[in-house]
Amino acid sequence: MTRTHRKSPRRTLFLALLCTLTLILPPASSAGTAPPQNSSVYGMDILGLGWQWVFPRIEAAPRLSGSIRLDLLDSAIHQAADAGVRWNRLSTWWCFVEPERGQFFWDDLDAVIQIGRNYGIETLPVLLYSPYWAVNNAPSGDCINNPRKNYPPTNIADWENFVRAIVRRYGPAGKNVIHYWEIWNEPDLPEFLSVDNDPGDGTVPAYADLLNTAARVIRAEAPGATILIGGLSDIRGYKFLDKLLQLTGSRDIRNSFDVVSFHAYSNHAYKISLIRDVLQQYGLQNRPLWDTELNYMGWDYTQAAQGLAGLFQIIRANGVVRSFWYPSFTSHWGPSIFYPREPEWEPIPFTPTPFYATFRSQTALPQLPSAPTPLGPKMAGAAAAEPLRFQWEVATPGTYPIVGYKLQVDREAFLGVARFGRPELDAWRSDARASFLPLVSGGRASASRWPTWTMAVSSRPAETDPLRSYTPSVPLPLGLHYWRVAAVDSQGNVGPYSEPRSFFLRGSFLSFVPFAGEATWATNYTNGHE
Repeated sequence: MTRTHRKSPRRTLFLALLCTLTLILPPASSAGTAPPQNSSVYGMDILGLGWQWVFPRIEAAPRLSGSIRLDLLDSAIHQAADAGVRWNRLSTWWCFVEPERGQFFWDDLDAVIQIGRNYGIETLPVLLYSPYWAVNNAPSGDCINNPRKNYPPTNIADWENFVRAIVRRYGPAGKNVIHYWEIWNEPDLPEFLSVDNDPGDGTVPAYADLLNTAARVIRAEAPGATILIGGLSDIRGYKFLDKLLQLTGSRDIRNSFDVVSFHAYSNHAYKISLIRDVLQQYGLQNRPLWDTELNYMGWDYTQAAQGLAGLFQIIRANGVVRSFWYPSFTSHWGPSIFYPREPEWEPIPFTPTPFYATFRSQTALPQLPSAPTPLGPKMAGAAAAEPLRFQWEVATPGTYPIVGYKLQVDREAFLGVARFGRPELDAWRSDARASFLPLVSGGRASASRWPTWTMAVSSRPAETDPLRSYTPSVPLPLGLHYWRVAAVDSQGNVGPYSEPRSFFLRGSFLSFVPFAGEATWATNYTNGHE
């Protein structure tokens, strides 16, 4: 017997609502979703351990005060990206970020993370080193000269407050630019973690407290974020991991990390096997392994050119899913993509070494999209009170299709050039269109009398119009602005930016015009783009 079904009012309402959602979905000219994250396995510690102290500033001396050299920062990160680096492991010293209780210094971190994002590089911050005010018997003073910065805070609540502050700034409640967090660095070595009157392995419970506290905050503030155990040294890291995993009760760490990170500079396969054996012992063999400091001590540039591919084969064959070369400049740890920087704070260029081409060849970079052609800010219509609009010609795809564009606007020029280290606008303009189609599953209605639904997403063809545009949803300040745009492919690779152009906004605020739940804005302006 054929059974017919009557459409319930609720089902009819649900269908109508879905149809409405399909009609009001933002077209491709809107900001759309965020750009795709790059899935590359190649990372690097681009700036080194103490970069906030030694990186060149306007005055060439190691210090925190003064403006960091955005030109050199942009050069280092841009060249690293061109070499195939897609992840930056960034030492993030608590004592630099919060030098006095409750007083935060974000400028340097903001710039480094932003410039990395400009070139499609994901940042992995490594949280470590206590400020003097958080540790008993620590002399007051700067971070570098504090002999007790490698001690855990006397009051764990101070660490909890710091982690919460930094996650709120860069996690989903803030800038939403950090998705991975590494907790401390080489906690198995006393130069990075020590405790008073250590009876032997006293740093094990101390680190468990640091990790568990940080994980609790990160899980609450940034659900879905990935947490890494602080990179374990290749000296005694596997022994430290074994003792960590023996802890039970309130110090059990097994739910406080997602990835095991370790360091290797020689005998790489053997040292990976030591870590793997420990994880196997505790039933954690499926936890991903990241080598967050990789190099080969003793190699010169010629040996690196001959052996790099084989080294990465060893790393991958032993189940390591992501590697970070340490550091980006050649040192006693081994060769790297830039020549040595001694002293590091001298404002000298980041100059590629012969290893640069070796590393770049290993990453097998795809062809990137071309640079878009900017056409300049334009009004949406003839009236002076209509919103400002940015417009450009589409880029030519590279190896992968273009899925959107990054458009940036900056008011600051560093040493006369716009560097986009802290842009006022960093917009994503998607080229993807999607429609949502309601589908009914074959099951009966649930106990609540609602039918069971699934949602299917179908992509519409990409736009064929040779022009793209973007209209800010909030007003830009009056005055001189610089802007540029770059295409992004489906793998998260950012193509070259257009040359920065300038325009000038002047006049008074005229009116708000409500539209689609937002407010557009209008101002008199002079279009002075070059």
